[in-house]
Amino acid sequence: MIRHDLTHWPLVLSAAQGSMSLKEQLDFLSDWTEWLDRGETFSTLRVFTDSEALKRPDGGAKEAKVWLQSNGDRIKQLVIGMATVVPPAAVEEMSRMNAEKLFGVPAQIFDDVNEATMWLASVSATVGMPVHMGNVLRSLTAMRAPS
Repeated sequence: MIRHDLTHWPLVLSAAQGSMSLKEQLDFLSDWTEWLDRGETFSTLRVFTDSEALKRPDGGAKEAKVWLQSNGDRIKQLVIGMATVVPPAAVEEMSRMNAEKLFGVPAQIFDDVNEATMWLASVSATVGMPVHMGNVLRSLTAMRAPS
């Protein structure tokens, strides 16, 4: 399951827990398309709460590749930075996938939400888009609570 919070726009918060179905991945790519369609610069803070959330569904890699090829230029143009938080055991493996090179924007992998938020705040501040850490952290806590 993946949840998004756009109340801090131009910062998109996403929290993922458990395995993702192909439909959920397609919905996620559709959400990204909508954000890019706004034509406004934004940043993302994605939190993967467990190792299952990091796995792609069967057929998902092909769909993601096609989507990225179609939207890569818009990502480079509109996304200020991407901070991704993963479980500590996954940091080394996820860091090998050079997100900064893949997406063409500042991107970092973290195992701590506070560090990720501070990094994203510094990246966003360079373009005059402040991130209010306390509000962001409260929102993330609410998103990760059981529904």
